Amino acid sequence: MSPRIPGRKVTLPGRELDLAAARLLGLTTLPVLLMAGRVAYTGSLIHTHMIWNLLLAWLPVAFAYLAVRPGATPRPVRLFFVLAWLLFLPNAPYLVTDMVHLPYGGGIPILYDVVLLFSTALCGLALGLVSLRWIQAAVAGRLGVWPGRLFGLAALGMAGFGIYLGRYLRWNSWDILLKPVALAQDIWLHLIHPIRHWQGWALALLFALLLAFAYGLLATLEETKHPPVS
Repeated sequence: MSPRIPGRKVTLPGRELDLAAARLLGLTTLPVLLMAGRVAYTGSLIHTHMIWNLLLAWLPVAFAYLAVRPGATPRPVRLFFVLAWLLFLPNAPYLVTDMVHLPYGGGIPILYDVVLLFSTALCGLALGLVSLRWIQAAVAGRLGVWPGRLFGLAALGMAGFGIYLGRYLRWNSWDILLKPVALAQDIWLHLIHPIRHWQGWALALLFALLLAFAYGLLATLEETKHPPVS
């Protein structure tokens, strides 16, 4: 589900982008502080890998910001940023899958780790979906509302498949540059033998449905932020 975008021409003023980016940065501080508190309390570096994952989750936000920020950036450069955004988009919601590390903590009440991992997952979802909202609004502004919505759904589907590639097949976004042939072969095998890899496709669909569900929640929040006054 995609948020409602009224009208054909959609603009994202620079001030709106800056405020949204600042809010996202503020939200990111909670999991970072919780991680620092965990390290200070336990002396253990368990779960600290998620700091790196958080940094990677910021890449789609940075690329989306550069792609839609008002300015004199040439169109080919903006297109490059959009492609880079699409490539790194799965890094943000990928943080949801870090919940699998919950049983491997220790040294601290498990509910602390629940809050730590859950806040990190929510942060990743926010980073990914807000960046998608920016790109989708730009596409809708240029091509129309329905092309923007279809673009959003396609991006969610590709992000779901990207999460599967990262979590289960252990591919990274930068492998498209470091190991392009091996990555392309792996994806091609999934495309030409979908029955053989049905579990992978099922997981990719599950991730995509989760992202669509979260995007629907974002749409609901957007549409109800100014409730009618009786």
